Amino acid sequence: MLMKQLSSLLLCVLLLLAACKPKKAPVQEEAAQHDSSLLAVTDSSNAGVTDSIAAVTDTLRVDTAKLIGKWIQPVAGLDKEMQGFQLRKNGTARSINMYTLVYEKWTLNNDTLFLWSHSEGVKDTSAVVDTTIIRELSDTSLVLFPLKAAEGYTDRYRRSH
Repeated sequence: MLMKQLSSLLLCVLLLLAACKPKKAPVQEEAAQHDSSLLAVTDSSNAGVTDSIAAVTDTLRVDTAKLIGKWIQPVAGLDKEMQGFQLRKNGTARSINMYTLVYEKWTLNNDTLFLWSHSEGVKDTSAVVDTTIIRELSDTSLVLFPLKAAEGYTDRYRRSH
């Protein structure tokens, strides 16, 4: 799970950097006629990069109160072991059975869940914000689509008491 989150974070950072990259001013035609080094070159650095937020068009109406509680899922390869997170009313969050990933706080914006965390026991302990779209939410289940994941991938959790 930690490797998935780290690779998801890296993809998110790259998307943010690409989105925040300032646009180059167009080269003036007159100068380009006199100096071939000033020929306009199309910037393809964003080729193939899609805006994950724009790609998600259907938004779910989320009741914040339904998110409060413990959400767990099986640990990959250890189906009898469970892991997840707890969301508290005061906006704090905590990890469940994830000892190197420490959740700190959470917030909801429409159908987007933001979870702040940091890693312990590893060299890089910088804070991370997991950004996920809530695809399904009921009294017993929660389905999340991490923005950094491939289309169609979801994380499925069940409520724990």
